[in-house]
Amino acid sequence: MKLLLATCALLLSLFTGAVLAAGDAPFLYDIQGPKAHHYLLGSVHLLPASAQPLPAALDAAYDKATAVIFESDLATLADPKTQMAMLNAAVAAQGLQAAVGKDTWERLQKRAKSLDLPLDQTCAPYKAWFCAMTLEVFGFEREGFDADHGLDQTYFDRALEDGKAIHWLEEPQAHLALFTQMPDKLGERFLIATLDEEAEAGQNPKALLRMWRENDNTELERLTREMKQRHPAIYARLLADRSRAWLPRLDQVLAADSPQLIIVGAAHLVGPDGLLALLRAKGYDVHAVGSEPAAKSPATP
Repeated sequence: MKLLLATCALLLSLFTGAVLAAGDAPFLYDIQGPKAHHYLLGSVHLLPASAQPLPAALDAAYDKATAVIFESDLATLADPKTQMAMLNAAVAAQGLQAAVGKDTWERLQKRAKSLDLPLDQTCAPYKAWFCAMTLEVFGFEREGFDADHGLDQTYFDRALEDGKAIHWLEEPQAHLALFTQMPDKLGERFLIATLDEEAEAGQNPKALLRMWRENDNTELERLTREMKQRHPAIYARLLADRSRAWLPRLDQVLAADSPQLIIVGAAHLVGPDGLLALLRAKGYDVHAVGSEPAAKSPATP
């Protein structure tokens, strides 16, 4: 979903006494742990080159952090062997057309034509989940968005260069299994959800970029809520279930005595199943950068 590719947020300590304008720290939050403030950045996975340099508040959070925690190990996910294994797992024995309904296939043909996407090479030989991901990435890349400029890759590369510790919330194989082990029927629902986005307001790359730049939590919550209502199984598999599964690991991260920077997709942050609500329910003081913290003692989960 575009929410998984292009929305962001970040947990972060206030590094100055100044109040920041909303756009100065998009989706940037402060979490008070038992021993230190920590930072969570909701990632925009693809951004245009014009998004650089990133907002100073995000860089300040990175600079303060002694370690950076990602959803998974980006180096392993980018390894050619991993990529080939994923491609092999995506091959559909009878082809995509035989695996999806007639209406889904016809909608896909129209969408591919509108994107100038060679369907016979990019989707037809593969499973529905792989086609859905291809449509998402191809649509963003046509608008000049690239993973190399995304928040995950930017801070991952910086952490490697700066020698910061790098950790992750889920193992690469578990991350890949979200897709490679997706049941065929659910894979078709994933593809249908992706095709539905073409007609949905606020789901194009430019609109999502605006949402990030303006720190538009209202729009982010609306899109996430609609995803839950229209595609509950996809929402559960890719967002809600994972957010809850990360909590034990997050407790360990937030127990550190020095600042940690946690980077996850922004759709993991909002709503009753989001990390902001889940962490607050565990007793953590969580607030947006630039807002006043709650008057309470540090969490001791």
